[in-house]
Amino acid sequence: MEYGKLGNTGIEVSKIAFGTLTMGPLQRDIAVSEGAPLIREALEKGITFLDGAQAYGTYGHIREALKGFGGNVVIASKSAAKSYTEMADAVEEARKELDRDIIDVFLMHAVQREDDLATRQEGAWQCLQEMKAKGMVKAIGLSTHNLDIVEQAAEWPEMDVIHPIFNKLHFGLINPDNKDPEVVIRKAYEKGIGMYAMKPLAGGHLYQDATAALRYAFDFPYIHAVAVGMVKKEELSVNLKIYNGIDVTKEELEAAASNKRMYVVKFCKGCGNCVESCEQGAISMVDEKAYIEHSNCILCGYCRKSCPHSMIRII
Repeated sequence: MEYGKLGNTGIEVSKIAFGTLTMGPLQRDIAVSEGAPLIREALEKGITFLDGAQAYGTYGHIREALKGFGGNVVIASKSAAKSYTEMADAVEEARKELDRDIIDVFLMHAVQREDDLATRQEGAWQCLQEMKAKGMVKAIGLSTHNLDIVEQAAEWPEMDVIHPIFNKLHFGLINPDNKDPEVVIRKAYEKGIGMYAMKPLAGGHLYQDATAALRYAFDFPYIHAVAVGMVKKEELSVNLKIYNGIDVTKEELEAAASNKRMYVVKFCKGCGNCVESCEQGAISMVDEKAYIEHSNCILCGYCRKSCPHSMIRII
């Protein structure tokens, strides 16, 4: 495993970050008793960077995985808090639930619009700066799906870390001006900002092309780490083999993807495009949100392509 500094933060991280979103209640809802051993196995195999968030509901998984582990571990967390008080509570929650006095990286979570960025700058961002000054957090920053936000945040002198979407499909990326994501990310990297990517498998839609998709992210020289969500040993094994340049068999890929399913993000806009695109009749509207009947779904991906808001994933 390759290790390096996360920009100018001085924090050393593994090239692969273990993304815990997929095992939390927002997605696969894996029990702590099942998820913690997988995280622990990843730690023992050299993945020392763990990516969590207040909204993921996985602090317990991480805390249990760390019990008795003596190696170096870097934890990143995030909160969608906008006010100073809410962010202070979020940092304190992370410290308590993770049983750590200091959180390595803490981010404003999912900053998607310019007005949202301005609002949080007045409250949540001020709080994070003070938490860092007090030594409760080592590095601060934001996560975003919006390339314009990456550009703007990179100009902030206090910005330590940015966590953007980065995949070869540009799936989920908000990019109204059609800028080159590689150029924007490179510029932020060259400013000394720690850059670690999310969604290298395009929300799961590249799982059948996992080798090329992960290699695209791993090989990009202006990303310090890549967060990859995992929920079972077969995925961990395949991801590590791909990272290490070891050939992965068809059987191994199939085993890693054996329980994949379509998932509708809770922020679904209810436009109904996916219902019209599904020839299997697997999607309907329930309470103005798309609902997938998994027994009828064949993972063809047409619904994902028809969704203008990138609200359908494969997990």
